Amino acid sequence: MRLVKSAFIAVLFVLPGAAAGQHQVTAGLGISDPRGQLDENTDTGFGFVGSYLYALNPTRTVAVGASGAFQAYGGTARQAALSSTIPDIRVDVDTSNNTAFLQGVLQIKAPTGVIQPYAQGTAGYGFFFTTTSLRNPFDGETVLSDTNQNDGAWIWGAGGGLLVKVYQGEPEPTLSAYQRAGVAPREPVKVYVDAGARWLQGGEVEYLKEGSLVTDEGEFDIDSRLARSDIELIQYQLAVTVEF
Repeated sequence: MRLVKSAFIAVLFVLPGAAAGQHQVTAGLGISDPRGQLDENTDTGFGFVGSYLYALNPTRTVAVGASGAFQAYGGTARQAALSSTIPDIRVDVDTSNNTAFLQGVLQIKAPTGVIQPYAQGTAGYGFFFTTTSLRNPFDGETVLSDTNQNDGAWIWGAGGGLLVKVYQGEPEPTLSAYQRAGVAPREPVKVYVDAGARWLQGGEVEYLKEGSLVTDEGEFDIDSRLARSDIELIQYQLAVTVEF
């Protein structure tokens, strides 16, 4: 009976125990600093970043995973008549110029310490898109929304940063269920402040500049207002990373 009980506990704990300390989740604020011709057509972007990495070795020095980022590099807000036949009803029209990046990540970092430097290589896809929303001026609710322009290209890059440990949970008790089953105890949860930067380069994309969608005369013609350039930017992040 004792043997069956020990085997049952091992089944419950061996898989999560083997993965203890292997997971790294990051979320925080992101800033994109355009370079080259992209800098001539867009402004600095602000938004959010996030990633998930899985360590490939017990010391957690090598990890692979995926990261995503969303930043808005411009936008306009104006009031307009609901239609040419109903000019006495006006609505709020918001236009947002955005970028989104989805990438695979290979990371190498220091195994231990309060401050752990890391380096990353990435490759994936970058999207540029502009959306316009019509909002009710009384309650701010979006009534209609449409994507005016979107394009994308493959991207690649490299970067690095520092993980600064700000919290570490208590280790497993000496006589934990893991150890009674002959399984290594879980690593304590660790929380870091993550400050990093990533250089990104990619193919050519078409996109709209801030405020170029509609002229002062109310003209609407996307094709004549499209900008075109290669993707080239530096992406900064200030985030929180949890390792478990």
